Amino acid sequence: MSITSPLIEVMAHGTVALVVLDLGIFETGLFGSGCVADSTLKTERQRLYLAALTGDWKSIEGMPRIQRRIGMKGETTLHIAAAANQEEFVKKLLAWMGDNNLIITAENVTLTSGNKIGTTALNFAAAVGNVRIAEAMLDIDIGDLPNIATKVNKPVKPLLMAASLGHSKMVELLYRKTMMDGNEEDEIFIACIKNDLFGEALKMMDANNRLARVENNGETALHVLARKPRAFAIESQPGVLTRHINNIPWLKFKQENSKQSAANELLTKCLEAYKWDVEHLIETPEIPQALFEAARVDNNEIVVKLIRFNLDILLTTDKDKSIFHIAVEKRNESIFNLLKELGSLGDIIVHRTTENGNNILHLAAELAPQEKLNAISGAALQMQRELLWFKEVEKFVSPDYKEMKNKKGDTPDVLFAKKHEKLRRDGEKWMRDTANYSMVVAALIGSIMFTGQVADGLNKKPHLSLAFSVSTAISLFGSSTSLIMFLSILTSRYSFKDFHVSLPVRLMIGVTSLYISIVAMMVSFATSFWLKNYNQRDVIFVVIVLCACVPIMDVLLKYRLVFDIFQSTFFRFRPQRRLLQDEISNAPVRRSQSHAPADHASV
Repeated sequence: MSITSPLIEVMAHGTVALVVLDLGIFETGLFGSGCVADSTLKTERQRLYLAALTGDWKSIEGMPRIQRRIGMKGETTLHIAAAANQEEFVKKLLAWMGDNNLIITAENVTLTSGNKIGTTALNFAAAVGNVRIAEAMLDIDIGDLPNIATKVNKPVKPLLMAASLGHSKMVELLYRKTMMDGNEEDEIFIACIKNDLFGEALKMMDANNRLARVENNGETALHVLARKPRAFAIESQPGVLTRHINNIPWLKFKQENSKQSAANELLTKCLEAYKWDVEHLIETPEIPQALFEAARVDNNEIVVKLIRFNLDILLTTDKDKSIFHIAVEKRNESIFNLLKELGSLGDIIVHRTTENGNNILHLAAELAPQEKLNAISGAALQMQRELLWFKEVEKFVSPDYKEMKNKKGDTPDVLFAKKHEKLRRDGEKWMRDTANYSMVVAALIGSIMFTGQVADGLNKKPHLSLAFSVSTAISLFGSSTSLIMFLSILTSRYSFKDFHVSLPVRLMIGVTSLYISIVAMMVSFATSFWLKNYNQRDVIFVVIVLCACVPIMDVLLKYRLVFDIFQSTFFRFRPQRRLLQDEISNAPVRRSQSHAPADHASV
């Protein structure tokens, strides 16, 4: 559910200044021109408001009517103090209210009184997530207070407000004290999952198994979980370092691991609720819908779990697209690699065509989503990644599919050229610029190393002499190799084919050679400097280390470019392990007769 009250949305920020503006204090003139100063505090309501905001109980102690309506929307002193997270002020105000046995009148209001839209002070405390303030209120009134809802759009109880704003401890507190009908419980359950409160949602499901399949605003728990890829991870054993880090109480690793564990358990229990309907899985929309939603947001772990749940789900489609078509469209490598574990079943699935006549190779020919391209360094490497995808998908389709035309008359090759021409030009410019800049550095290093003179006294130190000579030679050869590679890049044709392997490998060799020459140059310089200042070697050693480490560390920090090129060229689409493991290969494939295609043509 979306909470639409402007005040409640402000409460989510927990910012006093925003609360003041939302309540219209400046607009109504209570603070004059907006300057909050002692000289402008002329009324009791002004004093009460400022005291509640700042937690200054002493400034209002002894006033006859402390708990009264002071806000533009009917907020009381207690509302404002709760909104401002003033715990001590709230406790003293509650004690004052108890001592004075307040009754509802025009000016004096009780703990259960709401503002003009029915929002109580407990709602405010729930919105900012202050458990201690909520506990103080509940200690006085445990009866109706947690069950009083706002009157904006639709009733919103404090529990739903806390769940919608992601306050786990507040949800835990209010869940035991709130009465809910079926619809309210459904809404709170889905709100908990949407806001990553998986532990609280799990407790609710344990108490009521019905929630596993409940639908709220067209969404089930599976739908919401499918859109949360960060909530899941394929479990692995923590290393020694991780286990020690998890023992540090103030770090969040434990909390994140706990959330992940709760999310996985929640998913498992949701799937268990569908087991009785396994024979009619394809006709039951919840799981296939969750599968496609998960595939679109790269929630790989939930896709694997859903496939393990029942292999029939692979035969379902969404707008004539299987999950592998969506994986290609969204450039999801992990899901696409599952094809390698499916054998002949995978061959059948990939030969589906969409209503536009596009086969899976046409989808690979489309330009990748921008967020996927942005994750790759440089337009040239983006172009390489697109080619790698196209070539990999090409391995899974039959020869006639490579020449198949869609309804616009384009074959996959033609479509790829059309969609990627701009990226090819950008890649060419990026390659040329990188090569030109790098050639300048390589030429400079080569000239320095070639003209370098042997330091005085070098022959008297044979070991240092060898180090100097070797490092100078390595630097010279490295810069020369780099120059040759970058020159070959500049003279390339820059066709689509060149971006596949040729240009990236040349760039990788050129950049690696340049990095090696820089490191070797620093070693050569340090050796020479050490020899020329041998008598002050203690001080010189510190200077050399400090100066030489800066460029060397900079080079090491930029290894990522070389690593990305190497990984993309030689190790892309090689899964580290079988995600489905042996569960599919050893288990019989269960398919409904009405959905089991006999061959490619029937698909």
